[in-house]
Amino acid sequence: MNILEVNELCLTYRNNNLDRKILNNISFNLKKGEILGIVGESGSGKTITGQVISSLIDLKKFHITSGEVKFNNENLLEKSEEYLRTIRGNMISIIFQEPMLSLNPVQTIKKQIIEVLKLHLTNDINEQDKSISDIFKKCGLFDKDKILNSYPHMLSGGQRQRVMIAMAIICKPSILIADEPTTALDVNLQNQILNLLKSLSRESDMSLILISHDLDMIKNYSDEVVILKDGEIVEKNTTTKIFSSPKESYTKTLLNSRPKRIVKENVNDEEILSVKNLDCDFLIKNSFFKKNKKYFKALDNINLSLNSGETLGIVGESGSGKTTLARNILQLLNYSGKITFMNHDLSKLNKEKLRKKRKNFQVVFQDPYSSLSPRLNIFQILSESLAIFDNNSKDELYAICKKLLYEVGLDESMLMRYPHQFSGGQRQRIAIARALSIRPKLIVLDEPTSALDVVVQKSILDLIVSLQEKYNLSYIFISHDIRVINAISHQICVLKDSRIIESGRTTEVLNHPKTDYTRGLIQSNQIS
Repeated sequence: MNILEVNELCLTYRNNNLDRKILNNISFNLKKGEILGIVGESGSGKTITGQVISSLIDLKKFHITSGEVKFNNENLLEKSEEYLRTIRGNMISIIFQEPMLSLNPVQTIKKQIIEVLKLHLTNDINEQDKSISDIFKKCGLFDKDKILNSYPHMLSGGQRQRVMIAMAIICKPSILIADEPTTALDVNLQNQILNLLKSLSRESDMSLILISHDLDMIKNYSDEVVILKDGEIVEKNTTTKIFSSPKESYTKTLLNSRPKRIVKENVNDEEILSVKNLDCDFLIKNSFFKKNKKYFKALDNINLSLNSGETLGIVGESGSGKTTLARNILQLLNYSGKITFMNHDLSKLNKEKLRKKRKNFQVVFQDPYSSLSPRLNIFQILSESLAIFDNNSKDELYAICKKLLYEVGLDESMLMRYPHQFSGGQRQRIAIARALSIRPKLIVLDEPTSALDVVVQKSILDLIVSLQEKYNLSYIFISHDIRVINAISHQICVLKDSRIIESGRTTEVLNHPKTDYTRGLIQSNQIS
């Protein structure tokens, strides 16, 4: 029995009185209790398809020219907004890709999750508390009181994603649309969350739509697969047939885009970065008396080094301290220990000297949409650092920015556009160009490909390696995906519970792991 039927759906986007086709003749069915995977590269129409099903599109910008979206034999496209509000979050729920943008930054998690319960389930405080306790345990959120009283920025990326999942499934919907639900999670938490979603689907006969660029996830958890490209369905079939005998060349391209080792072994022994006995503590309870203060140890006795022209891959689960380590190296957090960069102890530099030294190390963040200013065009974004550190005329700045875009695979016509006018992969290329603008010696890349589909991910990794070889750059590459680390890094550090549990040359560590945790990561990621 079909709980959802999408028939010949066509969607256009209107801009300056011009209509651009976004979806073209999209048709598929979803049975009760079935798991449907929707796969495609960035801009293929995956997310907008999920938004149309849950009636979340802006009808002032988007126009549905034809088609039906039938839920329990009722066409949702013909229903009133009042009726749709009773369906959304209750019968049809959605998990968004970026929880930091989806959660309200000025409200606690408790207030936000109780709002969902009040709207759709109950006003009884005891019942609310029981529902929250049950769902938090299932989602791996064990410190319930601490998380409920926290604001979104106080949680890790993985915790925020699990909170979003808890909010989406707390009302036990008939259909759950999961738009990249595990992007920010390490492999262990990915498996935990996906096993949870699958078990909920089987136990309560909940239908699940998994939107993802992670082919292994789709292969392991979906019953049927729809392949999208440029707003059209290229291929649809059972998961077994799609992965064992794909018919279309585009499907074959996707299946052949998994990360493979692309770096050459580097023999450079010129040390550019050294970290010795690094500790980082966060104050979690303040007090006038020192003995009553309580601290959380975010990093414990970290020791590592990085050579010129090499990549150090840092891998670990959510909350292991990966990003905290990067922030310490970038001198954005207080720490104890010694960080030496280009033969200078950074902790001993005054503000003025440190500011000058910052020219030599830059960062590329996980989410370029958040890190690129929406009010600046690309020329202003790329020239900002150049204007601070160098004296260049406007014509010179334009020429440099034009060259930067060319180096990351973009063209001059994009300089006057704004970040929202680009795809995720293009925005990440712009973020890399910004980091390159003042020719640093070291670039910290914090999960730069986790939100990208496999085709775009491969192109970004190829770009990163080619730039390293061209300019002898050193990278610190942070990821929870050990396949990506294997593809791009010369050295590896495995972090767990704020400590380095294994480190060394990447090929040596991954071929001969010494710890069960590393062996588990390798097996879970199916490195080839």
